Amino acid sequence: MNEVNELEKLISNINSFAIVSHTSPDGDSMGSILSFYNILKELKKDVDVFVDGQAPRKFNFLNGFYEIKKIEDAKSRYDCLIVLDCGDEERLGNCSDLLEKANYIINIDHHITNTKFGDINIVDEFASSVGEILYGIYKHFKFNISKNTAECLYTSIASDTGGFKFSNTTPKTLKTIADLIDLGIDFTTIYNKIFDVKTLNGIKLTSLVTSTIQLHLSGKVATMYLTKEMLNQSGATEDEAGELVNIARDIENVEIGILIKEVEEGTYKLSLRSKDYFDVKDIALKYGGGGHVKAAGCTIKNTSIENIIREVLEDIKLKLGE
Repeated sequence: MNEVNELEKLISNINSFAIVSHTSPDGDSMGSILSFYNILKELKKDVDVFVDGQAPRKFNFLNGFYEIKKIEDAKSRYDCLIVLDCGDEERLGNCSDLLEKANYIINIDHHITNTKFGDINIVDEFASSVGEILYGIYKHFKFNISKNTAECLYTSIASDTGGFKFSNTTPKTLKTIADLIDLGIDFTTIYNKIFDVKTLNGIKLTSLVTSTIQLHLSGKVATMYLTKEMLNQSGATEDEAGELVNIARDIENVEIGILIKEVEEGTYKLSLRSKDYFDVKDIALKYGGGGHVKAAGCTIKNTSIENIIREVLEDIKLKLGE
């Protein structure tokens, strides 16, 4: 609680803020950064919000989406940088430049692997999402939670709980969601936009990626991959591949789903998901990544899809004791 109180004093006493999250932002990061953006704007603060790369257009209904800036547009100096849903500095990508532009760094996260790189670190590994943490902070500070802010927080929490079906959904999570619904948000429409609406090109990309699915280790592991050529062929954007890894995990009798996504020649991002008992975080950590027990990721360079599959399967086999 001391660090929460320090954050309250800091917000009261300074004026200029930058807000950022991890590269390839998901619903939790988008909802979190835009909720804090809305809060600070209501407090009449000078605030810029950044995304490394392209912000996923599926979240363009959130207030502040069209105010998101590129790192090239950053000011030379900020009083404070607020980093949300980011386990370490490297995951900021090009936006890591902001770390050198801020007098104070606030790190708010729920990853157990968080490296506590901030001047103030508020890390709750038991929270379903950063949105859930922020709701508690805003209530503690007695900040006004507008409908715009509530929509952002709902998006954050709904996204990281898989629509409230993942095991990280707790009674506290659902009480928070009930409070947000009480504020008058159109939760049905928001839920639909997060989980149900797909572009035609996105469907084409899904078809290409799922055609690569292979089962391993007696059907416990499902792998699939996404190449740059698939993106070009489908016409889809990279952010439309965000949740494809869940398709691999959701196959009957599969425990671990893996999506290997080509970033550039020889460099790949791994998304790992587990269903019941396997800790995918340990696999991601071996390759310099991190995350949660049932959802983790990492980047591997100077390799190939075939090598990644072979090496990661060996790691999983060893951990399973097979």
